[in-house]
Amino acid sequence: MLSKNQFNKGIILTAFGSFWWGFIGVIYFKYIAFAGHIEVVLHRSAWTTVMLILTTIILSKWKKFSSVFKDKKKIMMLFLSGLLIFTNWAVWIYAIGNDQVIDASFGYFIMPIISVF
Repeated sequence: MLSKNQFNKGIILTAFGSFWWGFIGVIYFKYIAFAGHIEVVLHRSAWTTVMLILTTIILSKWKKFSSVFKDKKKIMMLFLSGLLIFTNWAVWIYAIGNDQVIDASFGYFIMPIISVF
């Protein structure tokens, strides 16, 4: 059971994350829209991989990292979740680059509500 302090921290962090992605992200993606949405998503994916490797090194989690690749079910789940995240990023960045922020925002409207529940 979550304590009231942990629950409030979760709500604040979810609200901050939603604000960061919804407001600051729009400004950021607007400035790099010249690059094309697929290129931006590929860069995000590549740099996410670099950060994963760096945090694995810094936190000494190689044993846990390598154990994931021994299980084919986990690999398939990671592939599927990665594909969904890639699609999510691509659609959002495409929408920002084509001035359809409000349309894309309706898709993200439900996320904070689900996160709070």
